[in-house]
Amino acid sequence: MSENNQNILTDIERGDESCVLRFADNKSFELGYIKVRLACPCAKCRPRQENKQLILDFKESLMRMQMTKPVVGVIGRYAIRFEWPSGCSSGLYSFKLLRQICDAGGQAVPEKQ
Repeated sequence: MSENNQNILTDIERGDESCVLRFADNKSFELGYIKVRLACPCAKCRPRQENKQLILDFKESLMRMQMTKPVVGVIGRYAIRFEWPSGCSSGLYSFKLLRQICDAGGQAVPEKQ
C-alpha cells in the first residue's frame, strides 16, 4: 500500500467514550475522545498545546467536563469536524492528522474478518 493510503479515512464508528477510525491501508485504531479533543487543531485550542504545562492544564479542564459522543461531519475528502459538547467545533481534523494521532496514541484494532 502506498503511504497516501494510510492517510485516507474510510470509516468512523462512534462509541460513547471513544471512536474507531479505519483507514484505507486496512489499519484500524480506537481513540478515546479525550485524546482526539486534546489534539484539536483550531485557533482557540492550538495555543493550549504549546508546552507540557499548558497541555496538562488543558487535559485537566477536559477531564472535568463530561466528554460525550460528539457529532461528526465530513469536510470534503480530506477532513472531519467534531462538534464537541464542550463548546469547540471549529477544528478541522485532516485525515493525515487523525492518522498521526492514531499512530501516536491509538489502540490498534484487529481487522474485521
